[in-house]
Amino acid sequence: MDMKFILSLAWLGRQTKAQKQQANQNNQAQSPSWATLKGHVFLFGIDWEFSAFSGSKNSELQRQRKAGNLYYACTAFEDSIGYISQLPPVKGRKYAAAIHLSDRHSQGGVEVFCFSIKEGLYSFIALNDSQPVPGHDYIGNKQNVLQLAEDFASLQEQQAIRYIGNSGLFDMEEPLSLDKAFSKPESQARVKTIHNQSLISAVALVALLIYGAYYGIDYYLTQQQIEENAAREALLNNPNTVYEKQIVPALQNTGPTGHVQISVWLKTIGKLPLKVAGWHLTNVKCTAQECVAQWQREYGNFTELFSAVPVAFTNTTENMDPGKPGVSSATTTHTLVPIADKKTINRETLPKSNQVLRIFSSQLQDISLIENMGLSMEKPKLFPDIAQGSLETLNHPVLRGAWSISHELWSLDSLNLYPFVVPETLELQFPPTKEGTVVYALKGSYYALYK
Repeated sequence: MDMKFILSLAWLGRQTKAQKQQANQNNQAQSPSWATLKGHVFLFGIDWEFSAFSGSKNSELQRQRKAGNLYYACTAFEDSIGYISQLPPVKGRKYAAAIHLSDRHSQGGVEVFCFSIKEGLYSFIALNDSQPVPGHDYIGNKQNVLQLAEDFASLQEQQAIRYIGNSGLFDMEEPLSLDKAFSKPESQARVKTIHNQSLISAVALVALLIYGAYYGIDYYLTQQQIEENAAREALLNNPNTVYEKQIVPALQNTGPTGHVQISVWLKTIGKLPLKVAGWHLTNVKCTAQECVAQWQREYGNFTELFSAVPVAFTNTTENMDPGKPGVSSATTTHTLVPIADKKTINRETLPKSNQVLRIFSSQLQDISLIENMGLSMEKPKLFPDIAQGSLETLNHPVLRGAWSISHELWSLDSLNLYPFVVPETLELQFPPTKEGTVVYALKGSYYALYK
């Protein structure tokens, strides 16, 4: 079942007493509150619903107008729509705050945008997959916002909620100032008027009867429909629209940044012995999900090895030469230690490519002074690989480049990687004797904004 539909039903079943009393007064959408931010009028408290026009869009809008809703705002693909009975008595264009935040700052998933508008006044807007959640667009006092946040969180069960804003009401709130959040309002967020189609039709009929302009008006309306369809088709095929749908999940899957992943690897394999039960450790290969240890037999058997390995494992393999049973190897697969604070690449905080190349290459130059240090750094390319369009035509393209570092094990834990750098694989090679040196090969990617 569609998650949006589930959330909508869940909220309708848990409305507060005040909301139910207001909803029972009449069928009109509520008159939203407003705030002038950065010189623009933004509306909060809009009554949102997931649009599902049973007939034509125009017929549904006219039905809403008859019910007393004279204005509306909707998302680019018209899958969420909010109806408004009247606008605040202030000059200037009005914009729906929920759609503006969705278009400008949403990263998908379940999100809550909460702001302190002024002393004692807070706004609360919940989004699911960048769509406004019905019943969760509110502006009012702190107590009501906290209650609304608690109710919303209880509906999410195991889903992670991303909190963004300047309210200071949530522990994991990502900072976003009012100035940055509401500068340059998105055109799609503009509130539109539901015109009286009956009056328009009557005027058109009179004009037809008086001037005989039937064919001219019919041609005009036909051309308007063609242009609207062409504009919608262009939006769907716009490289930037396609890219935004690709880049958000791609960044969420990049893995922990900086030194976090290295620390997890070392904690996972740090207790593996070099020798155990007649077997010696030859190498370990780690990814973002697990580490696989390779063992070489000296005199023990498989059962003794798997019983003696002190680190928990989830899988094993056994390899033996039928002609030479004494020549055997085995592997143990170890799940990584859980990451408490997994931070992936955030496009909002990424530096530009020229800055990244200068900073990261400088770090690698410093590391190269260490004897026997192996380094490589590739030129960055458009990310993700499946992205369409070009760097010049996309609005906010992200670049990714590969890098690698290899050296003796003692230097691994001292690497201080930047937040735009993601370690992806680690391979350790162990010598057959204690006199040898353990070496590693660390590989990953670095990310940057093109412009």
